[in-house]
Amino acid sequence: MGFVDFCSVGKTVASKVDNLYLLKKIIDNLDAFRRGTILSEEEEEFDVIIVGGGPAGLNAAIMCDTRHLKVLLLEKDKLGGLLASLYPTKTIPNYPGFPEVTAIELVRNWLSNLRFSSVTVKKEAALSMTDDLALTTNRKTYRTNVVVIATGAKPRRLGLPNEERFSRDDKGVYYFPSHKEAFLGKRVVVVGGGDTAIDATLELLNLASEITLVHRQAGFRAFDMNVDTVKRSGLVDFVMKGEVKAIEGKDRVEGVVIQQQQKVFRKDCDAVIISIGLVPEDSFFKDLEIKRDERGFIVTDQAQRTSVEGVFAIGDIVQGGLRLITVAAAHGAIASHHIYSYVKRPYWTREKWPQI
Repeated sequence: MGFVDFCSVGKTVASKVDNLYLLKKIIDNLDAFRRGTILSEEEEEFDVIIVGGGPAGLNAAIMCDTRHLKVLLLEKDKLGGLLASLYPTKTIPNYPGFPEVTAIELVRNWLSNLRFSSVTVKKEAALSMTDDLALTTNRKTYRTNVVVIATGAKPRRLGLPNEERFSRDDKGVYYFPSHKEAFLGKRVVVVGGGDTAIDATLELLNLASEITLVHRQAGFRAFDMNVDTVKRSGLVDFVMKGEVKAIEGKDRVEGVVIQQQQKVFRKDCDAVIISIGLVPEDSFFKDLEIKRDERGFIVTDQAQRTSVEGVFAIGDIVQGGLRLITVAAAHGAIASHHIYSYVKRPYWTREKWPQI
């Protein structure tokens, strides 16, 4: 075959490929027309759109991809969620198979899996969603059969004056010691009594010159082993049944005011770490009529289905008290199985969408 003949064949193949793409586009639009929607040039269609790229969202995307579903993963910030943005250097002691692994190392392992998948990943912020699952981001609109809400949770704030101002530009208010070296030789007040507060305190041992842990209860909710380690260190002053009432300073944190029962006193410090729990990251779905508990977390059934047909919820955004990485990853696996069943309708599918 001569060069001219080869080019002629190449043009014929390219023409057929273009025609196949056009045919697929027509079929997609016919299918959309059957469902009452027409795709514009600015719209794309997926089997599944996952909003949130934390442990739950990453695992759901990977698992859905193994079932040959067309997946779009949307993340407005960093893939990995709080593991990447808030505590990348935190040691994770209880993730099976990875003893003493850091948060960012876990994230990198998931991203390695994601890199060899067919999942489409876009750094876009989901803004709204219609009843027929048309999802709009800050860039375009997508259509899908299933939306998975994996937006997670964000640190609860004390709501005190100066908190917002000093939480920017390293002025002394933090929600976890994300970069431990910044606390070397500093006087630090940690607020809270759960796992995040105790974990933050553990990170600071042998770094901070002075650590004060303020908790409004008489006991801790964190894992006993970690609480014992903090107590045995002898490096932490405990203010039990106490609350931080004010954060003081001119240009940055200089101290806090603590109320301990009937006593009120000031504690000089260079930094305050506020670890008093999490609140739902609900900016995307706050106007959606979806069932939530009294704290705003989404109610699901055992298949991670919500009260809105076609919408699943996984990870820290879901109602439930155990917010662990292993639980979030398990949510992604559970949801992927039922998403496949809902989208592809295999012969063994019998259940209908439940009333939640």
